[in-house]
Amino acid sequence: MDQQKKDVYIGYVGDRKEFDSGVVKYSISFKEAQLDEMKKYLTGAGNVNVDFIIKTDGTAFTSVFNPRANGTKYSNSQANQTVAQGSSDLPF
Repeated sequence: MDQQKKDVYIGYVGDRKEFDSGVVKYSISFKEAQLDEMKKYLTGAGNVNVDFIIKTDGTAFTSVFNPRANGTKYSNSQANQTVAQGSSDLPF
């Protein structure tokens, strides 16, 4: 039986930057090929689920959640459909 991985590690997370105001920032970037790869994980609502993880040592990475892993299925709830329909009304 073919087991798919639950998480796929895509993208680059830069070093932690902390400002005097207390704001903490991590730059996150994706290459064009990585963006194309992420399209494989679109949900029925047209979303790609990405987790931003900060390890205890302060390093960070992104993980794309694979909705097809282990037979997990997304349901198209009424809330998801409403959000998807509401976004088409935007002027831009």
